[in-house]
Amino acid sequence: MHKVTEAAFLPLQHIAANLRLEDLEEFSAARGEGFDRTKLAEETAWVAREGLGWIAWRNDTDEPVATWGAHKMNSGTVGVWAYGTPGWARTIRTVTRHIRSVMVPALLKLGYHRAECRALASREDTRLWLTSLGFEREAVLAEFGTRHENFVLYAWTASRAAPADHIEDEESQLPLRFAS
Repeated sequence: MHKVTEAAFLPLQHIAANLRLEDLEEFSAARGEGFDRTKLAEETAWVAREGLGWIAWRNDTDEPVATWGAHKMNSGTVGVWAYGTPGWARTIRTVTRHIRSVMVPALLKLGYHRAECRALASREDTRLWLTSLGFEREAVLAEFGTRHENFVLYAWTASRAAPADHIEDEESQLPLRFAS
């Protein structure tokens, strides 16, 4: 098990400065080439300020490698995110377990019944991970990206249960990004 802490600006800045290639591609599509990574860390820290953002740390290096969380969209819906560095694959089990055992119960306790995210349509790894968490594909967002890339809207609702036992191995190429 890897260490999990609440999200904070300095480790978020490290993660944003060292994004894995897949996340860099997705953020470039959503925000434009050369997007400001410091601003990404600042915005993530801002939306995580209510205690719904976390960071996973590698045990062997004590390096922050992944972040995930949720931010309020309306009284019943949150947008969710997850992204990381090339080292995130070592923490995927920890992240997935935390989402199921801490994040989802916290969201339900706060009265949220829907979580949604937008992901680059070409991200098959994202599709696999999100569906393992109980998300369903709701729509293709044609030309949503800054270079006209298609995105997909995925949603989880409280009325749908996430599979409890499906967690891929630590080295698999599952995504670490919920885009909102």
